[in-house]
Amino acid sequence: MANDATIKPNLFLKLLEESEGVRVLRTFSGVWRGIYKTLAAVYSVVLIYSVTSTFWSTSDLRGMFIMFVTCMVFMRYPATRKSPLHRPSAVDFVLIVLSVAAFGNFVLDYEQMAWRAGAATARDVIFGVIAIGLVLESCRRAMSVILPGLALMLLLYAYFGPYIPGTLFGHQGFSAEVIIADVYASMNGIFGFVAYVFIAFVMLFVIMGAIFERFGAGAFFIDFPVALLGRLRGGPAKAAIAASGMFGMISGSATANVVATGSFTIPLMKKTGYRPAVAGAIESAASTGGMFMPPVMGAGAFLMAEMLHMPYADIVKIALVPALLYFFAIFAMVHMEALRTGIGAIPPEDRVSAWTVFKGGWYYMLPILVLFYVLFTGSTASLAAFYAIVSFLGLMAIKYFAMGQFKQFFINLFDALADGGDKSLIVGSTAGPVGIIVGIALLSGLAFKFSALVMAYTFGYQWAALLLVMFATFVLGLGITVTADYLILALLAVPAMGAMGIPLLAAHFSVFWFSQSSNVTPPVCMAAFAGASIAGAHPYSTGFHAMRFSSYLYVMPFMFVYSPILMPNGFNVDVLYSWVILFLSVIPFAAGAMGYLFGNLNAVQRTVLIVSAFLFIFPIAIVDIIGVALLLIVAVPQYLKWRTAGQEQKALHRTAA
Repeated sequence: MANDATIKPNLFLKLLEESEGVRVLRTFSGVWRGIYKTLAAVYSVVLIYSVTSTFWSTSDLRGMFIMFVTCMVFMRYPATRKSPLHRPSAVDFVLIVLSVAAFGNFVLDYEQMAWRAGAATARDVIFGVIAIGLVLESCRRAMSVILPGLALMLLLYAYFGPYIPGTLFGHQGFSAEVIIADVYASMNGIFGFVAYVFIAFVMLFVIMGAIFERFGAGAFFIDFPVALLGRLRGGPAKAAIAASGMFGMISGSATANVVATGSFTIPLMKKTGYRPAVAGAIESAASTGGMFMPPVMGAGAFLMAEMLHMPYADIVKIALVPALLYFFAIFAMVHMEALRTGIGAIPPEDRVSAWTVFKGGWYYMLPILVLFYVLFTGSTASLAAFYAIVSFLGLMAIKYFAMGQFKQFFINLFDALADGGDKSLIVGSTAGPVGIIVGIALLSGLAFKFSALVMAYTFGYQWAALLLVMFATFVLGLGITVTADYLILALLAVPAMGAMGIPLLAAHFSVFWFSQSSNVTPPVCMAAFAGASIAGAHPYSTGFHAMRFSSYLYVMPFMFVYSPILMPNGFNVDVLYSWVILFLSVIPFAAGAMGYLFGNLNAVQRTVLIVSAFLFIFPIAIVDIIGVALLLIVAVPQYLKWRTAGQEQKALHRTAA
């Protein structure tokens, strides 16, 4: 089903790709195709092998990781529009050689550089300058100029500190040698904890997702919910929500989720009556929810676990209910939209039996169970991903060998490993620049000064800090990935939020959730643009509709701070009560956002319902009673009117009969 869909990008998306981040890719053939795929597959094998091997040291892995990523980016992404699109250029060859030299030098000489402890030699400085230029250029090619520009600004800030007026941002400054020693000749900058987290966790899950997709698991995770929910009112949209949630379990990218699931669900939604922009928006909002769905949750979740010094399994446990709450909110809004517009189910001729689909692919769920089991028995996320990959490949080997398709198994395996390496490049290219930003922010003390700035401008009010963070994630999201967006603000804003009394777990979750809003918030909302491309709709119309369907996302960070939804003291009666109340809050919120409950709502009724939903955020009995009262004030008259209209209609039918 899902694999048969085709995607037809429109002109706007092509222009966007050229200007805002998802760059034009080279299409290799012949020898170059074989070389690139082999390099990407070897990179994937190295990362998988590193989980259980002690052959390489931590510094070796970090250096090789950056070297692999930069070399592949220079091969895959052309420097300019005039660069050849079927092979690397002469400039690319030079940059690849420099990458091998600079990052190879780090691998071979790190032990001596560590002994020098900041006393950089001329060789360190030369290779350090080259390395900085390489990681900035590779990120510019794979994404846009924004993130490399921020990293360059921080480097200049570290050097020109004494010339900056005022005591808030001015500092003593650092020599070029000290900056290079920190950024290149140590494991604080380019090769810092960002690179470590990407190697140990993020890239493994990217590779795992690529392997699952190549062998058909992705199609099963789309087809099964479509078959299961297609018979309901608004069935295609509800199936899109469930499919995006299931696909999100193996994918850490909202845009990839839109492309994979939306290529099938969006045409179905359009066929049953959804307007193109609305169909694209629903898929975009649901795919953004895939970033919250355990076990993958995007790269930011792994960084969060590392910064909080928490087992990733604990992050998964805490994140599950908020993720389900978000999906329930979209589900409710989609249901209200279907009632308001009279949209029905998937046509019978397009339906497939859920049992038939399940029987044909139930075994795809076993590796996911293995992953959760390994996680919750106390092992690391990397080991859980490793066992999930190994168990999945074991199942696929049995399947293909039983059918006598020995050669096809190894072809698919090679392609899957190459896909995993290729799909990791955009995220991987951010490791160097973000590492520079983090390193310089700590070296110069900017991280601590920013906290004082947040405190000053929010006057210590927690709600004001949340609004400021929401605005900051929006601004940063205009030009950098959601992972970089989260990490920068986790470094700069979370300490200030902690100083205000916000628990660090709630602060990190708030920043993480707000950072994902850039997927669906115009003017640069890549998930919505991908949905618009598939739907053949106007990108900004799709973006604004996506904001409406994902609007509960903007509310949930306040829940993290003002309610015990994240189980700060473990699971107890208060947590259970807050879960019930917050799921109840979805009903008035969805009705108010869509303008429909038992019938169309006017502006006053919608406002009352939205206020009711906001009151449920606070787990205080008297406040919740007021929220219920406001809900009933609107719902009861609406229900009675709807019931009366239904009875009158039945009477007319009986009279006519």
